[in-house]
Amino acid sequence: MFTKTEKDKHILFASIRLMICVGHADGYIGNKEVNRIHEMVNSEHFTLKERQILMDDMDYPKRPEVIVEDMIDMTQTEKLIMMRKLYHMALIDRKLSPKESQEIARIACLMGISEEKQAQVEEWIIDGIRWRERWNDIVAD
Repeated sequence: MFTKTEKDKHILFASIRLMICVGHADGYIGNKEVNRIHEMVNSEHFTLKERQILMDDMDYPKRPEVIVEDMIDMTQTEKLIMMRKLYHMALIDRKLSPKESQEIARIACLMGISEEKQAQVEEWIIDGIRWRERWNDIVAD
């Protein structure tokens, strides 16, 4: 059994690994994605072995099936939060490619998130993108 802090760290570690998968989904992982992952890794107290795994994943991304298989049990809320983080990573470059969306959906299925919940999260993300675009229209010259 894990303490709350240990569980949070395990979830963060797995989410970073899955973010790397999403970052690579469109063929390459961009500088913004790499920088964000480095920030996340450096802001947490990961062991040397964990850091090596994460850096190895950056160069040689693992299949999400392998990562999800090794994950600890999570609540539905924790899974949905992780899915939201995957979208956040995909949107770091201000666009969501179809391949990134497909990879997130695949990972969500592997985690056992229902199609209905996936659709709700995706709709929420799309609403957020539209909301941000409306702001850009407001401040445009």
